[in-house]
Amino acid sequence: MKNLLIIALIATFFCCGCSSRYYAPAIYNDDISYQPKPGSFDSVKSKTYVSLGEAFHDGVDDNNSTNFFELNISRGHVFKNTNLSYGAFGFAGSIDNINHKNELTDPNSFDTKSFAGIGGRASFNMYKVIDRVNFRYIGVEAAYSKEFGDYAAYRRLVQNVPDYYATTRTEMVTAGLTSEVLWHDMRSTDNQNSLRLFVGKSIGNYSYLNPGSDDLLLGAKNAFPFYMTVSYFKQINHFFGVAEVLRTEHLAPGFRIKFGYGF
Repeated sequence: MKNLLIIALIATFFCCGCSSRYYAPAIYNDDISYQPKPGSFDSVKSKTYVSLGEAFHDGVDDNNSTNFFELNISRGHVFKNTNLSYGAFGFAGSIDNINHKNELTDPNSFDTKSFAGIGGRASFNMYKVIDRVNFRYIGVEAAYSKEFGDYAAYRRLVQNVPDYYATTRTEMVTAGLTSEVLWHDMRSTDNQNSLRLFVGKSIGNYSYLNPGSDDLLLGAKNAFPFYMTVSYFKQINHFFGVAEVLRTEHLAPGFRIKFGYGF
């Protein structure tokens, strides 16, 4: 029994010592977010929207979690049978290594790394009016982001370290398709609700290799081929809120909530 315990401890030591670590861009698979647009029943056909929010998602590595705050400003338009929105956003947050206390002998292990960045988003869709409902049956959406900070510098530092799989990319473009249903209350067109589905991918090769290894950063860990977000939008007069749940390519869950004002 004693020998079995020793063997188990040795195996655990080697498994921990040889574990691989994976580091993608800070807001990888969390750069798309709902942009409000006026409905056909709004008296104002063009609006500006400003919001503050917070987002959380698990990292590509199961031991990492990411949290960041976000400021958004966008402009939305409604035309006959089409909608358009475009805007900019800024973000700042940190990535935390939950397993850091078990990796203190690793000189490259960290407790937390900060990051910040800026970006832009655009959304276009076609819609059909059905009573109190705007059925935005097909749309396209895209986001661009540029990352700065300690976490980006850390990825550059460890990119060639054995068993570390990190990208030095700090610019990212994500694009995909959307479908949405927007409706208003029977008694007020200013009381609105919406459900939206986004399905897409970040453009570029994210199956990057660490020199000397044939393990893929994301290829070996992916179990779902797309980045998917479900968004709920609620507007009362000029104020609105958005709650979003995401499912990433590596099955890591995420959540975002934001509140804003449209004028």
